[in-house]
Amino acid sequence: AATSIDLNGEWSLVREALVNACGLRVDGSTSHCFEDFNHVDCCTMASDSTHRTNEESLVPGMHRVNLLGPHITQASLASLGPGGSWCTCHLNSPFDVCHKQFGSSTAFKLVWCEGSTFAVLTDDSGNLLNFGRPRGDAIPGYGAAIARKKDWTVLMQSPNQTMSTRWAAACDQARAAFVHDEL
Repeated sequence: AATSIDLNGEWSLVREALVNACGLRVDGSTSHCFEDFNHVDCCTMASDSTHRTNEESLVPGMHRVNLLGPHITQASLASLGPGGSWCTCHLNSPFDVCHKQFGSSTAFKLVWCEGSTFAVLTDDSGNLLNFGRPRGDAIPGYGAAIARKKDWTVLMQSPNQTMSTRWAAACDQARAAFVHDEL
């Protein structure tokens, strides 16, 4: 689903499509999803992981409990099967909430390349899935340019430099294809 999103559309519509592609309803509990620097990972999980807390995984920078289970259960689209999904925090990526707290992997990650308005979606290994330049005034809604820059900084300061290199390479690959498509 993430590969078919038109990332060149109006930001509000792009964000809704990202939330839906993540298997979530667009409602009050998901209003932060893909709207700030941090909640940019689409994390899908098995049923037995939905109600895990951060008490055992201890992801740095996260609340000790980080009780998300009720939100995941309420917002996940039941038609997609058991388990659920959530737009998790990417701090310390790839040693983040999705991987450590839920023992899962990201279906896709939203990356604001070099903090610009150019966006890519990558899989859990940093491979390019999709790219584009959403349109609008405040992208993302919470923080705009500051949020995009902070998103990029978190990724480039990852404790896993291999992944930092892969995210940067996905941006380079997408920019080359984007320029080619514009010719």
